[in-house]
Amino acid sequence: MEDLEDLVAHRVGTTLGEWKLDRVLGVGGMAAVFAATRSDGVAAALKVLHPHFSDVPMVRKRFLREGPLGRALITMAPLCDGIPQMIEAGVAEDGAAYLAMELLVGETVGERLARLGTLPVAEVLALADQVLSVLVMAHTYGIIHRDLKPENLHVGHDGRVKVLDLGIARVLDPLPDGVGILPEKTATTAGMTLGTCHFMAPEQAAGLIADIDGRTDLFGLGATLFELLSGQTIHPDLPGAQLLVAAATKPAPALASVTPGLPTGVCAVVDRALAFAKTERYPSAKVMRGDVRALRKGNSPPYVQAVAEGRIEAGVALQ
Repeated sequence: MEDLEDLVAHRVGTTLGEWKLDRVLGVGGMAAVFAATRSDGVAAALKVLHPHFSDVPMVRKRFLREGPLGRALITMAPLCDGIPQMIEAGVAEDGAAYLAMELLVGETVGERLARLGTLPVAEVLALADQVLSVLVMAHTYGIIHRDLKPENLHVGHDGRVKVLDLGIARVLDPLPDGVGILPEKTATTAGMTLGTCHFMAPEQAAGLIADIDGRTDLFGLGATLFELLSGQTIHPDLPGAQLLVAAATKPAPALASVTPGLPTGVCAVVDRALAFAKTERYPSAKVMRGDVRALRKGNSPPYVQAVAEGRIEAGVALQ
């Protein structure tokens, strides 16, 4: 990791294509992100694939969002304020693949959570509303994020939320032989999808790739809301291997059992999103958004209320 960090640091001050790399914003398992300035003065966040991945054509192709996913994202971006705008994608002369994206000002929800411990209910509901609007759009195009978590949500100074890392969405095939295993937070092997164990739905943790759909994202959002409201993850204090097993086999606790005193409706919405069986979760992001918006108006969430009263079965949309 130290060699990788040195390599990233040495890029500062150099250029990729027309972009001058000004400073490091972050380093992840697959790529580093730089604040960069184009020759015409445009500022951007430049996400640069690590060299050992850039050398693998399949990985480079994924990263540059070629194929149906790329076309869907290009179509979706102008319609959805909740994802960073893409400026360009390319491969520099030294073979480094990069994505130039909107440079965001503010902080990730993960950073905000680390600073505050928990977030107020009203703020969490407002965040959930915005994220669900992104998911409604993404799922319409068949895009499943699969790694929703506080670190992948960004809050601007104006309160607007952006969903980050949609570029890894729907990459369900294993990496080619010889590429190696990514660090824990973005690990992928044959039969297992990208994701983060603390926020991973059971079907995802179990490597049931064919079972991953929009309800997998709703679980990830539910796990995120759980942490924002309670200050702890759904399976806390477990090492990596045990955490993955717990994610695949152990239901999430009821939110009220961890944080008494939260509004009953808020707990019901989070618990429904976190149902162990995906057939018991919300049937869609749109239905969950309806419940969140009802809560924001001070009303009961209609979907979970209908299920509780036996008017509909769990997992079936309201008519």
